[in-house]
Amino acid sequence: MEYFEINPDLCELFKAQILAQHWQIRHQDAGQTHLVGWGYEVTWQKDNDLAILRYSDKQGVASAMIEVSKNALPEIQALLKELNE
Repeated sequence: MEYFEINPDLCELFKAQILAQHWQIRHQDAGQTHLVGWGYEVTWQKDNDLAILRYSDKQGVASAMIEVSKNALPEIQALLKELNE
């Protein structure tokens, strides 16, 4: 698995676009974090590959990270590049 941070402002677009790329949601969870924030995690699967998005917002400071199978890395990077344009 490969891990990298992404711009948290792209998370909602990423969630919509990954579904358009035929990835299936396998797990999602959301809730309060550390009593002062909000966060969620979504796991998608396509064939044998996984992509996991972790988002958190603690008192207005947002962060996001993606964990992705090595085989799916080029596809996810291309998707993120498209969203950044």
